[in-house]
Order: sequence, then structure tokens, then C-alpha cells
Amino acid sequence: MLFRSMDNHPSIDQVSQGDIFAFDDIQFPYYPVGNVNILGANFDDKNTDYTIQLIIADKVKNKNNESEPRTNEQTVPFYDVNDVVDIHANTLAILNDLLSYTQYSVQSYQIIGTITNEPFMDRFNNGLAGWVSTFTLRTHNDRPRCLWDLYPSSNY
Repeated sequence: MLFRSMDNHPSIDQVSQGDIFAFDDIQFPYYPVGNVNILGANFDDKNTDYTIQLIIADKVKNKNNESEPRTNEQTVPFYDVNDVVDIHANTLAILNDLLSYTQYSVQSYQIIGTITNEPFMDRFNNGLAGWVSTFTLRTHNDRPRCLWDLYPSSNY
């Protein structure tokens, strides 16, 4: 469900799934990228609660403060040596879109509790910056009912 939502988001160019440490080694052809990782799951009598981690990241681009020599007009509208501020703003907005859609537009799923968001830069060796979001996603699970007869009546 989240994988499909990320894949359909107009601002995400590549979607992956799996462990965060494997994400560090991947070189994606297009950016920004999204990654879904299921950290664990808990059962109770009526629900399954998944602990989910979403990463939205973009490749940091260095700015050379290029300017037009005649008018000294800057052609790069950034006020730092790179675009990390813009990446953080954009990737947090993408996370907000995905989590709002999951919370309010997808039936059978519910985000439980607080959503923790943490910015990063230089966390990975491949020059990415963005946000990591961790939250609990709840879905219905009628655990007291088993779909299979685990004790078949056979002649033993």
C-alpha cells in the first residue's frame, strides 16, 4: 500500500524497499527516492500493528554561486554551498503527502500514535539528504479465527 502510494507520487522518481543499510549502497538513476522498510509487527486480538520506516531522499547538489559577470546577477538562487535546505523542505512535504494520504484516504489502515520525523544529511555514503519517518500502521487482524484446520481429522 505505501509502496504503491510512493510509486504514484509525482515527486518521487524511484522507490525501493528493504533494510536501511542496503539503501546506503544503492545508486539510483533518478532522484528523489523513497524507501519503505517494515521494522516489525505486533499482534493483538483484533489488529496487526506494523512499525514502518519511510525514507525520502534527494541527491545533494553543490552550488558554485555562479553569476553574470556584467551585472553580477546570481543565476543560482540558493544562499548556501548546496541545496540541502530545499531538499529538506521538499522531502518533508512529500512525507506529509504520503502520510496524510495513508491516514485519511486509505480504508483498512490507520496510523497510530505520533509520527517521528528526523532530517539527515551525510548519513549515507552516496551524498543523500532528506527525512526518515517512523510510525505505527494498524490494520485489522481477526486473530482468534484460523483459516486452516491445523488438526485435521484423519486416521492416525
